Amino acid sequence: MSTTEKIQSKLNALEKSLKAQKHLEKPTQFYEQLCSCSIYLHLMTDEERDYINCARFAFEEQIAWQS
Repeated sequence: MSTTEKIQSKLNALEKSLKAQKHLEKPTQFYEQLCSCSIYLHLMTDEERDYINCARFAFEEQIAWQS
C-alpha cells in the first residue's frame, strides 16, 4: 500500500467516524484516530489538511459534525 493510499484510507475512516459522531461518543478512540492521520500532514494536500483541522476543531469544541 502506497503512502497516498494509506492517507486516503485514514481520511475515509476519519470521515466515517465524524459522520457517526464518534468524536462525541468515544473521544479517546477518535483522538487516537485523529493523531494517526496527523502524522501524514506534511504529505497531504491543502484540502486534506483543512479537513483534518476541521475535524480537530469539532473534536476539541465537541461540536456535532454536519456534512
